[in-house]
Amino acid sequence: MRRKLLIFVGFCILAVVVRVTGSSMNEYRRGLAFEEAAQPHEAALHYGRAIHMYLPLSPVPARAGGRLQALAVAATERGDVLEARFCYEELRSGFLSVRGLWQPGRRFITAAEEGLVPLMLADDRGAWPDPSLAAAAREAEVRAVLASREDPALLWVLAMGLGYLVWLGAAAMAILQGVPARDGVPARWGMIARWGLVSIAGFVLWSAGVALA
Repeated sequence: MRRKLLIFVGFCILAVVVRVTGSSMNEYRRGLAFEEAAQPHEAALHYGRAIHMYLPLSPVPARAGGRLQALAVAATERGDVLEARFCYEELRSGFLSVRGLWQPGRRFITAAEEGLVPLMLADDRGAWPDPSLAAAAREAEVRAVLASREDPALLWVLAMGLGYLVWLGAAAMAILQGVPARDGVPARWGMIARWGLVSIAGFVLWSAGVALA
């Protein structure tokens, strides 16, 4: 039983690491390719996706964040205000979207907000912040909005992680215990059904965590 439990945990961890890291690296490489092809907007989109696939200890989200920040600075310097704002918003929202038990990418969030403040104040497409206010009051209002954010529900974050592990792990156990390793041996359909139900329950828990965290 201990051996099966170790296989269960190892499979879950390996599946998560391979899937998330591989997808994140793929998006980062696509961003580099678009950047080399002088298509900074498309590059920014893929860098943002790479950040959304955050995994602790993975260097990819930080690299993608660095490239997004560089694209934002370059857009600001060439006077492309809308593109600069898009890059900063991708940078900020990307790291905010992956916060759970802690907030990764704090320095990128701070850099993005510092870059967004003057861009938002100079945006004359809307009536916010109120142009009749003093400059200091307008800036304070923008900073207050950027500083306000909804923290995730930690219990649902934990439920999401647990559900993901149960979902994949139970599917692995259904294969390990129910599918015969040799020809001529019948499948253990009862075992497959039991672990299948556990896997479905894990998926439901993971889905609820994604929706409510």
